[in-house]
Amino acid sequence: MQPCIIDSCSLLHAFHVQVGVASLSDLVAKHFDVVLPRTILQEMQTVLGRAHRHWKERGLVVEEFSEIRRIHAAWTAPKCFDGDLELEMRSVGGVDLEHLGAGEVACIALARGISDREVSYVVFVTDDYDAGECAKTIFDKYQCGMVIRSADLITFFGIRFKLAKAEVHQSLRTLISFYTGVYESLLQEAKSLLPGSEASYIYPFIQAGDLDRAKQAIVRLPLNAATRTRLTTLVEDVSALTGDKSILSHSFSRLRELERLQL
Repeated sequence: MQPCIIDSCSLLHAFHVQVGVASLSDLVAKHFDVVLPRTILQEMQTVLGRAHRHWKERGLVVEEFSEIRRIHAAWTAPKCFDGDLELEMRSVGGVDLEHLGAGEVACIALARGISDREVSYVVFVTDDYDAGECAKTIFDKYQCGMVIRSADLITFFGIRFKLAKAEVHQSLRTLISFYTGVYESLLQEAKSLLPGSEASYIYPFIQAGDLDRAKQAIVRLPLNAATRTRLTTLVEDVSALTGDKSILSHSFSRLRELERLQL
């Protein structure tokens, strides 16, 4: 199987994003040879407590902290790389990595090392824009791997298993929810604020992540001032979070492309 390395943030979320009947983490483990630098396991243990409280408050998870920690340990332990990465670290020294986290640097170095040892093309999953760009620079130079985002994996498995668009859409929405609750608020309030005819015109644009057309529709329809102001504010809040250099931008691009796919 193709080697795959995942950074800590992307992996933490993958356990809680369902794609069809399986979690994204289980699908990745089944279809790729996952290898994790020990630094990633340490980062996951460090941030899980704080992240779990936040997830619980927002209703993103129902499992208790101890249960999630047990699942993480069982999943990650067999995939941990305990070798020395000193040589691999030196091999990527020509690129400025100082602004990245230790785990991200270790992932990039490990990808280079695995590619050299196994003569293979490594997949690196990261939802961090800067880490992805640095990895692309190194991977392109040495032709040792490729960078993909969690939204890419969701779309890939959705196509592979011929899932309904609604299922893939929900998986992408779940992923986005781990980064921000603004999009879910927009979807929910659009349903509650709009009468039937207006909802049927505006809601599909919002659901598909086509925020520019949603804003145009809000302006054109005869909505009351309070509804128009609230929806415009929410759409602009989501738009502000979907800049070109963000995971949300990439995830929303997948939402838009989903509408054009024949699943």
